[in-house]
Amino acid sequence: MTDTFAAVDDLAARLSSAYSVPDDAAVLLVKASELVDFATMGRAQAEWDDDPESAASLAVTQAVCDQVEFWLEVGEETDVAGLTGSLQGGRVQISRLPSYLGRRAMRTLLAAGLYWAGGGVV
Repeated sequence: MTDTFAAVDDLAARLSSAYSVPDDAAVLLVKASELVDFATMGRAQAEWDDDPESAASLAVTQAVCDQVEFWLEVGEETDVAGLTGSLQGGRVQISRLPSYLGRRAMRTLLAAGLYWAGGGVV
């Protein structure tokens, strides 16, 4: 897999004004690239390999930046820790848990036709 689908400059351009580029941006971009490729079932890498300048590849770059922004909001540890600390009264409060993929990243991938949204062929 490509190390990252986005550069720190891409992240700086994509972040909303509420956030600044973190010191560990390069590491977060690598992790977000891995997650986006996983979420697209390898379609992100295939698009990137086919034509890194295509609209779909641009969407991959944007989704990676969106994912880093999501982690800046909810904390990257939610991707690692999952349900830890999310139990209340003996029940898991699913509605309070962040998803593994941020909403903006998911919308970007859906609009580009890259997000998995159906069953596989057997």
